Amino acid sequence: MKKVTFLLAAILVLGVSSIAKAQKSDSHNLNIKIDKQALIAIESEGSTDISFDSKAFVNAGEEMTFAASGSNKQLWLNYSSIVGTGSTNTISAKISKLPEGLKVNVATSESAANSSKKGKTGKGYTVDLTEGGVTVVDNIGSCYTGIGANKGHKLEYSVSVDDSNYEKLVAADHTLVVTYTITEN
Repeated sequence: MKKVTFLLAAILVLGVSSIAKAQKSDSHNLNIKIDKQALIAIESEGSTDISFDSKAFVNAGEEMTFAASGSNKQLWLNYSSIVGTGSTNTISAKISKLPEGLKVNVATSESAANSSKKGKTGKGYTVDLTEGGVTVVDNIGSCYTGIGANKGHKLEYSVSVDDSNYEKLVAADHTLVVTYTITEN
């Protein structure tokens, strides 16, 4: 009987020992892929077209000036960006064939509107547009500006005469296209 009791005790101890060593947690991999992405849009509360009219001379000897006309004078540059390690995105703008004697300037607000931006939005600049393109926002990290008017960077255009080419001004109607492009640095 002692042998049976001892044997039962041994089985019980080994069984409890096995239960005590039973696995109490487990794990597995969860693979997540984040792709680099970049998307931009020009937004407004109405049309994204902006018009400028030359102002009539008031006094002889004055230079030609321009004023924005119509109800829409505000555009907003919205963007979403996911960048790779150590890189940023830049937004450039270029203008179609600029009539001789004119300059078109865009003032891109230095920072994106605070109401809905998240992440590392870029820094905006004030520049004269060219056919080859110029940087209007740089140092963009992973971020988003929000969607619509009053989100992102405000764009303010101005048109002026290029004094060094004033003699090349010709009376005509012009439709110019400004193209914005986001690229990785």
